[in-house]
Amino acid sequence: MKKGFMLLAGLFIWGGLLMLQGTPKIDGEIAAQMVEAVHPQAEIVAVEDTMVNKAEAYKIAYFEVGQGAGSVTIDADGHVLGH
Repeated sequence: MKKGFMLLAGLFIWGGLLMLQGTPKIDGEIAAQMVEAVHPQAEIVAVEDTMVNKAEAYKIAYFEVGQGAGSVTIDADGHVLGH
């Protein structure tokens, strides 16, 4: 019984700490890694800080052999805004 209570208390404490920590903000390097994950053969050409609807975002330009050039805009929350 005591083990079960301690396990439950530990889970509550752990969950509370995770909520306090929050989600980390996306930066240009992480945004570029997101593009590399989707396009593993692509070479990242440029990462540009920009604003979209008064929100911080990153425009990543890349080149993929056989596919050509492309760009994608990712906001600071990790949402893809344009491709």
